Amino acid sequence: MTTDVWTTSFLAALAGPEVSLPFPPRSRAFANQTIRQSVRLRRAGTAVRIVLGNEFGRQPLVIDEIVVSGAAKHDVPALRHGVGRWHLAPGVTAASDPVPLPVDAGEELSISCFVAGTTEPATYLHSAQRTSEIAAGNQTSDRHLRSAQSSPSLYWIARVLVDAPAQGPVIVAIGDSITRGDFTTLDADQRYPDHLQRLLPAGAVVLNAGLGANRILRSGLGPPMAERFERDVLSVTETTHVIVMGGINDIALPKLLGESQPTAAVIVDGLNTLARRARERGISPLLGTITPVGESRIGDFVGSGNEDIRLAVNQAIRAQAEWPVVDFAAAVAEAGDADRLARSYDSGDGLHPNDAGARALAGEVDLNLLTGSASG
Repeated sequence: MTTDVWTTSFLAALAGPEVSLPFPPRSRAFANQTIRQSVRLRRAGTAVRIVLGNEFGRQPLVIDEIVVSGAAKHDVPALRHGVGRWHLAPGVTAASDPVPLPVDAGEELSISCFVAGTTEPATYLHSAQRTSEIAAGNQTSDRHLRSAQSSPSLYWIARVLVDAPAQGPVIVAIGDSITRGDFTTLDADQRYPDHLQRLLPAGAVVLNAGLGANRILRSGLGPPMAERFERDVLSVTETTHVIVMGGINDIALPKLLGESQPTAAVIVDGLNTLARRARERGISPLLGTITPVGESRIGDFVGSGNEDIRLAVNQAIRAQAEWPVVDFAAAVAEAGDADRLARSYDSGDGLHPNDAGARALAGEVDLNLLTGSASG
């Protein structure tokens, strides 16, 4: 079975295991364990390819068996070069052979990996908003894992491809934890890109390239957006639009990490550079404003001068006429107090929107800009 068309049905923005910040979940090593992970597909197909990453590894990654199952619970091995045992050198990301497994848009795909030996801490997405299960021994073909531990992270899985062409707009949402959906309900698909997917017509695809604690300009947790933009946006060749929201970590994290703080102009220039890179590839960019953080109880987000920079960035985004604007800040701000999240949208930490707040973020996006019916 072969096809010339493989498109992205799921995407995760992976990072390295070395985390310099105190709050994100740490990566972990595995030894003689089965790791079962589920992802939500955005496009149907008659076959899938699983893309795994050892992008940030320092040692070879050996996965002895991978079993994939869909809604019908058919277990199918994911081979690479016809072999069930995967060997990924440090820095390598690779796709499986085509797996003959029909899937539907919106279907949950289960991917079970068995590691017989010992791995180093894995390349991962630290807060996936979806629970992974980890159990001793090879349980890849078992319906339910015995004595399983749970994890909030996604390990190794960079993408799932399907053998079907794009039949509508493909929107990549790139950003930090607000885009990733940290602090929305686990396993409930309540992130703003999930809500945006539900608002769009059949055939449209929204891919979440959010990465918690990520910055536009500097590394900290994972490569900065300026660096991973190629990997997570431009390399998805069917992408038609990108929604860029970022900057709050550029503002708040330098004080925590002992770095100099960028000015509003530097942050805005970074956002504009991403938009121009997208346009050069024929992708339509939308710029999002930075959401309120005035009651944040995490880190140094309300440190002296931070709010002035956030407001200046948002003012510059709203004032420019080169790119369409998604005013995420206005969508979730408290009425009459624009520097705070609305009480009804606050997850409880003063920084991250809850399920209703994520729905409000999605509702702020002009769907006409994504479906091609906008004028001008």
